[in-house]
Amino acid sequence: MVEAQTKNQSVFWLWSDEIDFQKRGDAIYWSPELVILEKYKNSIPLKQVAEIKGGKRLPLGEDFSDNGGAPYIRTRDFTSGYIDYPELKKISEKVFNAIRSYQIYKDEVLISIVGTIGAITILDRDFERCNFTENAAKIVCSEKLNPYYLYAFLISNIGQRQLKRLTVGGVQPKLPLYAVEEIKILLPDKHTQQKVEQIVKEAFRFKSEAEEEHGEASQILGNAIKEFFVADNQKTFWKWSNDIEIVKTLEPNFWKKTVSYKKHSVIKFGDIFNYQKGTEVGSALYQDSGIPFLRVSDLGDLEIQFGNSSKYINETLFNELKGEFQPHKGELLFSKDATIALVAKVDTEEKQIISSGILRLQIKHKDFDADFLTALLTNKFINQELVKNSTGSVIKHLNTNKLYEIELPLVNKQIQNEVSDKIKSFLSKRQLSKQKLQEAKNFVENLVKNHN
Repeated sequence: MVEAQTKNQSVFWLWSDEIDFQKRGDAIYWSPELVILEKYKNSIPLKQVAEIKGGKRLPLGEDFSDNGGAPYIRTRDFTSGYIDYPELKKISEKVFNAIRSYQIYKDEVLISIVGTIGAITILDRDFERCNFTENAAKIVCSEKLNPYYLYAFLISNIGQRQLKRLTVGGVQPKLPLYAVEEIKILLPDKHTQQKVEQIVKEAFRFKSEAEEEHGEASQILGNAIKEFFVADNQKTFWKWSNDIEIVKTLEPNFWKKTVSYKKHSVIKFGDIFNYQKGTEVGSALYQDSGIPFLRVSDLGDLEIQFGNSSKYINETLFNELKGEFQPHKGELLFSKDATIALVAKVDTEEKQIISSGILRLQIKHKDFDADFLTALLTNKFINQELVKNSTGSVIKHLNTNKLYEIELPLVNKQIQNEVSDKIKSFLSKRQLSKQKLQEAKNFVENLVKNHN
């Protein structure tokens, strides 16, 4: 039996006759909850029912194409478990021909093997040609293994724990192809695998419908406000005008005319929102679990997204800070530093504290609702205005006093309602998708439990 002593949830020593230090010498590999994976009944190595193939780096000196071409999937395109199809980069015909043997096809599974280990997805759409990065591997299932069942197995707790155990390296973690081959999977009958496939496909259907709703909301809003923004395409190196305040900034792009006040009424940002900046607690007080301490990296796609890099604080510190820095249901979270104008709607009263790069936005104008405003603040035209008013080259900062004065277009109520309804539907269907994926994971985990 493996014995382990822990401190702050990290194993720092263990000793047992069962440990083969010639195989691996790191303590995490031999921690009890992971050792038990070796002993699962009715499990087989993945290599017995699938083929694992690595991807390919773009040829030296080559980059992505601006004129279309074959999609190229990077690990950042599927960290959420789904492939972010609209954001896929394209490679030219020349680059495709150079790496044509490294293609991925419909119903093949992708797994990240460098950096953020544990990201899994499945190509659920048909592409005539599609390549993938060297930081990922594709898994081609035999007739015995349903790829959608494998996807659910790998995103389940049992699958993720195995990937953690098989990872090697320190600063840059890696999951070698030979390790992927050794992943132990439970192989139930085809009918059971097809049940899981049905659940996963429902999750993907809801996700696809959610994306359509989001796209329609963006199109409706974009058409309504695009004339508000008049781009000055002149490539001016220098401009002389009494309108320019040299003390304010010398950046020529800042002084380009981008807003036409004749086409729309406007309202100041500060007339819509009250806002409160977050705080900093210092990295020494970060924990691996506890009360979430939200940073800019935790915001994205209109929601709070926790990941491997998320940080937490203890209950005592939370109680000291909650009066001023805990977001409440109905508020919006808005990033003012680094990546400007990431927005998330707060839907619960769960305990959490925001960092200084985030603002809590409270809606004080009765003519606006939260769902419409999330769409407005993340609209590409509005985002350009917000970024333009920020300072800093490497790390952007948006001063709250300047933010207060930024003018936003007033959109008529009918369009606001249309956009708001689409965003509500988007959020609802995305949540249904997550619930279906959780159902698939629970199904797999119960299978494993019942077979051991």
